[in-house]
Amino acid sequence: MTIIEKKSLRKKKAIMNLVKTGEMSIAYALMEAERLNDEGKLLDVDYEELAEYLESLLTPEDEEVIHEGEEPAIENIESEVN
Repeated sequence: MTIIEKKSLRKKKAIMNLVKTGEMSIAYALMEAERLNDEGKLLDVDYEELAEYLESLLTPEDEEVIHEGEEPAIENIESEVN
């Protein structure tokens, strides 16, 4: 295992542990994992495993928060007005 692979694995384990202990939110961990992957500090193999793990922890309410930038359906707006 190369040094880069070891460092990537450590980052993955650290993020997983921070989420497990509640020190980092799932949504923030996903964003941080993506940033590290984009910067080449978290290898694709570790990123995919971490992202799948974090996504499995999300509840339906959490998924709505992540997609909150999307436009709400017109039906939802009309029902809120009435």
